[in-house]
Amino acid sequence: MKNLIKKYTEFNLWANKRISSTLSPLNEEILNTELNSSFRTVKLTVLHIYDAEQIWTERLNGISPKYWPSADFIGNGSEAVEMIINSSVRLNDTVKQLSPEFINSEINFNDMKGNPHKAKVYDIIQHAVNHSTFHRGQVVTMLRELGIKSLPSTDYITFTRENP
Repeated sequence: MKNLIKKYTEFNLWANKRISSTLSPLNEEILNTELNSSFRTVKLTVLHIYDAEQIWTERLNGISPKYWPSADFIGNGSEAVEMIINSSVRLNDTVKQLSPEFINSEINFNDMKGNPHKAKVYDIIQHAVNHSTFHRGQVVTMLRELGIKSLPSTDYITFTRENP
C-alpha cells in the first residue's frame, strides 16, 4: 500500500510540474481572465489546488487548519503557480515519511468549520491527489478556452510510462 500511495503523490508532483511549465510563461491577463468554471480564473483554480494540498498535508501532520492558506495571498500568477509545486513537494515528502502502519490507520481531524471527522490516511491521500487531478483538468479546459492549444498530458498512465 505504501508504495502505491507514494507513487500516487509522486504522480501528483509530476503532473503539477507539467501543468506549471505551461502556466509559468503566461501573463497576468490570461491567468486572471474570468471564465465560467468552479473558480473564476486560472489563478484562483491554481490557488485552490494549493489550498487543498496544504490543508490535507497539515491534517496528515495532526493539524486541523482553520483558514485557507491562500487567504492572504496577494502575489501574482507565477507566484501562485510556484505555490502548487511547493505544496506538491510537501505532500510527497510527508507521504514518504509515513509508516505503512500509519498509512493504514484512521486519523481524526476537523474541517474548516470545526466539525470533527475521521478517515483512513490512505483515503485522505487518494482524495488529495484526485482533487488536484480534477482541478488540473479544469485548468486545462480553461486554458483551451483562452486559446492555448499546446498542453501537456498529465495522465497517470503517461507518468507511469515516463517513470517505470
